[in-house]
Amino acid sequence: MISMASAVYGAMIGGGAFVVVRELLPSRPDLGSVLDRLENTTAAALPPQQGSGASRSARWTEQVGVRVLGSAGARIGVPRKDLDLLGISAAKHVGDKVIGAAGGFVMPQMALALAALAGVHLPFVMPLFVSVMFGALMWVSADTNVRGKAKKLRLEYRYAVASLMERARLQRGAHSGAERALYETAAVGDGPVYTRIRTVLDQARLSGTPPWDALKALSEQLDVPELAGPADTFAHAGGEGASIIAALETQAKALRKRLQTDVQAEANADSEKSVVPGTVLFVVLFATLGFPLFQTLIST
Repeated sequence: MISMASAVYGAMIGGGAFVVVRELLPSRPDLGSVLDRLENTTAAALPPQQGSGASRSARWTEQVGVRVLGSAGARIGVPRKDLDLLGISAAKHVGDKVIGAAGGFVMPQMALALAALAGVHLPFVMPLFVSVMFGALMWVSADTNVRGKAKKLRLEYRYAVASLMERARLQRGAHSGAERALYETAAVGDGPVYTRIRTVLDQARLSGTPPWDALKALSEQLDVPELAGPADTFAHAGGEGASIIAALETQAKALRKRLQTDVQAEANADSEKSVVPGTVLFVVLFATLGFPLFQTLIST
């Protein structure tokens, strides 16, 4: 005789499997998404993952995201600027959210079902809202993870922009033209940040677009306003032939000072956060050591 709990657990697992399979079935693609992919010429900031297993999993996850976006793309909020900064497609991000939420919803009930099948009868029943809570937590944590990574990468961009302005000032002081100084300065750096900047500048050179306009567009696309400062300065020099050495030096010093202030503020915030765990640990330790002594004094 199948118990009611086993039937409920089986229905939940079957329902979750049905939702996942339904999202994987072919559906009519959204015309706007197709046109966006055809017109997208932005280079990826990060290289593709290596390994057949990782790439197969990424393709499957992105396929899930494409299905979901095709059916409910307008109703799902996506941090597009953060994803563009990290080089992650919206479909991949939505696929991670859907799979994570489905796993968070199914796992608690599946664990109880496996325990029941193994003959382990737990003295409690997992309510449905617990699974919903776990699923919602996994859904939200995907956005939180992306925002955290994007925040760290934007900090790298700010440091790279400060270095770019300082070296561009030196190049400009060596009697290099504004455009040549910008290209030569960007060609020296390494890492994903400079690779992204070089890619944008190379695309601007091939398309005949002024490099400072390309930098300004990249600043708006990635939500890195520090890139717009040197772009405006170089545009002023390219249009009027004015000297920008002093302007670049001033901007670099101001940016370095802001970075130092932000680092100090973050260190102070971390110090304040460490006060609460230390206080709780002290209270617990005091209670652990003091309660036996207090109990002995009361009993005597």
